[in-house]
Amino acid sequence: MLKDLIEQARREGKWLWCAYQDLWFSPDQLEMHNAAGRFNWAPVNWKLRDPNERLEEAKRRAEYAEAEVARIRREIS
Repeated sequence: MLKDLIEQARREGKWLWCAYQDLWFSPDQLEMHNAAGRFNWAPVNWKLRDPNERLEEAKRRAEYAEAEVARIRREIS
């Protein structure tokens, strides 16, 4: 049951991640969406992950974007 997985995530300090569209939700966020009838998928579709993984991914994307901006600036100078 998805509710059990959400509770497990809460206990373990994890977030729920779904490979489909790379969706990340805190336990509270997924509960809120579920209450509104969204993302009510079977637990097999979700994986518990450390939310710091998401933060590190965002940092890598930001670093790549900064490098891209610097490259474009050099090209137009």
